[in-house]
Amino acid sequence: MPKFLDHHKAIQLPPNVLQQAVADIKSGKVNQLGIKALNAFSGKSDAWCLLEAPNADAVCKYHEGMGLKLPKGDVVEVQTLV
Repeated sequence: MPKFLDHHKAIQLPPNVLQQAVADIKSGKVNQLGIKALNAFSGKSDAWCLLEAPNADAVCKYHEGMGLKLPKGDVVEVQTLV
């Protein structure tokens, strides 16, 4: 399954969105969109999500379901090195 890294610029995530993201990562389950959340990272004001997904559109829909707009240009397919 392809992996995608997405970037949320200068965003403060609402607590309920953070809780949902953590729950999704910990569950290790694939949702109805074919998304498996692998990890998330936060910086001073930015955040990144690492997901397995069928495509970038599914990544955007996953975020929309949590009330976050994510432009397709902020989603990049990545390859793990290890």
